[in-house]
This record gives sequence, C-alpha cells and structure tokens, in this order.
Amino acid sequence: MTKDPDIGKHLNKNMTPIIETSSGPIIGKSDLKLGIHKFLGIPYARPPVGELRWSPPEELPPWTTPYHAEEFGMPAAQNPSTLMEVRGRDGEIPEREECLHLNIFSPPVNPSQKLPVMFWIHGGSFYMGSGCQPIYNGSYLAASGRAIIITFNYRLGSFGFLRLKDISEIPSTGNEGILDQIAALKWVKNNISVFGGDPDNITLFGESAGAMSIASILNISECQGLYARAIVQSGHPRALHSIEQANQMAEAFTFHLRKISKGKSLYHYTAKELLQAQKKILEATQLHQKWGKLPFKPVIDNKLIEDTKLSRKPTEKGLPLLLGSNLEEWNLFSASNPEIYTLTYQKICKHLEWLIPEDKLKPIINYYYQQASITKDNHWPIWSKTWNLMLTDMVFTLPGLRHLNGYPGNCFHYHFTQPLASQPLLGACHAVELGYVFGTHGEDSLKMLYGGETEAHLLSASIQGSWLSFAEIGTPGGDWAVYSGTNSKRLGQNSTSREFNATDLLNLWQDIPNEALNKYL
Repeated sequence: MTKDPDIGKHLNKNMTPIIETSSGPIIGKSDLKLGIHKFLGIPYARPPVGELRWSPPEELPPWTTPYHAEEFGMPAAQNPSTLMEVRGRDGEIPEREECLHLNIFSPPVNPSQKLPVMFWIHGGSFYMGSGCQPIYNGSYLAASGRAIIITFNYRLGSFGFLRLKDISEIPSTGNEGILDQIAALKWVKNNISVFGGDPDNITLFGESAGAMSIASILNISECQGLYARAIVQSGHPRALHSIEQANQMAEAFTFHLRKISKGKSLYHYTAKELLQAQKKILEATQLHQKWGKLPFKPVIDNKLIEDTKLSRKPTEKGLPLLLGSNLEEWNLFSASNPEIYTLTYQKICKHLEWLIPEDKLKPIINYYYQQASITKDNHWPIWSKTWNLMLTDMVFTLPGLRHLNGYPGNCFHYHFTQPLASQPLLGACHAVELGYVFGTHGEDSLKMLYGGETEAHLLSASIQGSWLSFAEIGTPGGDWAVYSGTNSKRLGQNSTSREFNATDLLNLWQDIPNEALNKYL
C-alpha cells in the first residue's frame, strides 16, 4: 500500500491510499460517515465481448496507472423485469456485455489485519440481477469492522448459461456464468490480503440463484481451498440442467434467434438480439415442463460440475454450512400471476400432474389446505394460500432440509418469518431477508418494501451478528445449535405463522423423490 502525493489533484478528497494488487494499483473512496473504504467496479477478467462472448473468463493484463475504483461497473446484460429493477450508472437498461467487475467494502484498509471475507453471489433466476443493487450495499456490514464484503457481477442468461458446444461451432458449456464466479473468487483469494482480509477465511454467501450457484461451487474440485464455509439462503441445492436438457433449450434459443435475424454467426448477433431471443424462451408455453422454471442454469457436464451429491466434497474438509429459507417464499412469484388468484384443488393437480401423480399429491394438498385455513389475517384466497405454502416447501424448504440431513459436517438451519408490514400480500416472501442481512432496510430506494417496519434495526443487528459470527468462527453463536435433524432457528416475528417442524415436513413429502422435485426448477 502506497501513497502518491501527486495523484490527489486528480481525485476527490476522500480517496483511499493506493492499493497494490496483482492486477495493478487501485484507488477507492472513503465513506467518512460509516468509516469504511469502498473499491467499486474493479475488473477481474477481460470483457467477454467479440470472440470472448461465450468463452471462459480470461485474465486481464496488469495495468500500471492507478485504477480509480469509485463507481460500480455495468450490470450484466438483461431484459427489464417486474421482479427487480436493474439499471446502469446513468439509469440505462443494461444491454452491454462488459460486466465482469467486483466491489470491495472494507473497514479502513490495514494490510496487517486478517479480517474474515464475505463473498456475495447475487440472485435473479440466473438471468437478472446485479451485485450493485442497493439492497446488496456492503457498506453496513463492513462498518461493523468485523469483515470485508465482496459483491460482483457475472454473465447471466444466454451470455452465461447457454450450452452451444453440441449444436454449433461455439465452445460454450453452459457454465460460463459459474466460471465467472470462480474467476472473481480467485481474484479475491489472490488479492484480499492487501485490503486487510484473510485469504484463508472466505465465506461464500448468496440467495436464490446465488445460493444455487454456491451449491454448484461446493461440488467443483478446482474450488476446494478457495473458501472456508458457506451460507445458502433460499436456494434449491439441485437447480441443474442435464446435458440433454441444456441442448434442447439451446436449440430452441437459436431457433428464436434466427427468426430475429438470419444468416450470420452467433458471435455477430448483438446483445439486444440475444436478449430478444432470451425473452422468447422465458415466454414459452409450458416452460417449466420443458426445462424447469429456470431455463438458464448450470449444467452437469461431468467436467466442471459432476453428477454427485453436493455434500460429498465439502464434507471431506468438514466445512461449516448455514442454510435456510423464508416462511412464505412463493408469495413473491404468485403476486404478479393473475392465474394464482383463481386456483382450485383441480387446477393445482393439473399444474403438477406432470410431476406428481394425484394419488400422492392429494394428501399433501390437503395438509396445506388445512394450514391455509387456520392462518390468521390471510390476504390470499384459500386455494392460492394453499399453493403458496406448498410451493414454498416443495421448492425451497424441503430440498434444503434433505440436503442438510445428508450433510455430515457442522451445519445450521434457519427459517425467516418476518413479514413485510407495508406489503401484506408478500408477507415473509422470497428475498425479504436481504434488507436485514445487509442492513439496507433503511435505504430510501427500499422504503416501499421495508418502510412499514418499526424495529427493523433490531432484527437486522441480530441477523448481521449471526452472519458475521459464522464468517469469523464457523458458528452463528448465541443459542443457535448445530442442526441435528429437527432444530431450526426462527428469525423474525410473525403472529400468523405456523410452527416449523422439520420432522413433520420430511414425513409429509417422503414419497416424493428428489428427482421429481428437481425438475420443477
């Protein structure tokens, strides 16, 4: 770490010292109010453009002039979404491919320190989202002085999760997005010590598609030694394509692409044209029966990602795992779907007949109908509530519990129950815990979600304390016991919630194999 007296005239007065990394010198900015340093938009690989579009990430040549890491990099190319708003620095829709940047939020840099590092992988169904969304602002966690926080962008959708090698001259495996994540993790491992971080104490944490990415990374041989532990928030541990499924989806994608414009190499289509074809895939009828609800996702290619139990390799090192989900995950996905508000028993059976036969589904539906019937202050029609409770457990809660039950290493389970006071229809839905994990619940841009809470800071402080403790020593601390098959830690209050019972839930679904559940996503 060095200081150059002449460089100050080019920067704002709140610059950080120059940090010497393996990529080159970097200058960030100081947040004097929170007492932290921010290094934003650091490139960790070459821009994946031109003939690098579907290639593994390539290392950047080092630079010599100090890189001014004062603004976020561009989010990965993606279409607008009703579930989240992602924009570039100037408010533009992200349609450029130069997205491989990471961000570091740290207490004042002290290379003699060895702080834990928390490496965040954002969610968004593998085709939307960004590490620079306001809800993922790492400033508040870093202000604790207990950890360094990393966020970053990786290729999404058809740019990061499209297998073309079996149907074209393009060598993409469908795992380029995962390779981006690994490249960012390796950059952090190699450089975080000069920021005051401990390269041997990196905790992976992520939510939704980010958590599913972590489940894949835990099974990749070359990643062993890059991390010390993992936090998996609301992520199905087996959201993966077979090669056959990935190839079928790629065929459909290129069919839509050539309808947009014929007679040119796949490399020569614009990012906007690729996004148009991607939109067609996501609008396909019976999408979930063809490729699952997530048509873009990692591929079991038996090279990078093997077809093995995801607990095998981490368990060999006894790495700690913290995993959990939210009480009403599926409310988020149902809220914008008019069809859900008119569900009946027959319609639910019809929705799932391709997955689970009615004779096995009936007792499960009856159980959730009873649960929905006794729920107080229910803002959903009874069969809609039944569907939401059932899909929450089928897609998130149950796969997570089954994963933990096959995990011999130290693991911890939570269930998050705090509803959104200002959004009663959403309740304790998918992703609602994020504002508490990052401490961003008070951000102006998030008031629509968290503005109705009265003591959000207390819940946030409690959760942040547990996450930071886990990053430090591999246990969330307090009275949070190691998961033994039944115990789970409740996070948040909810006067209308049912009691969480892992044993009852596992017994209810015992006749439904993982192979069936995995197909839904």
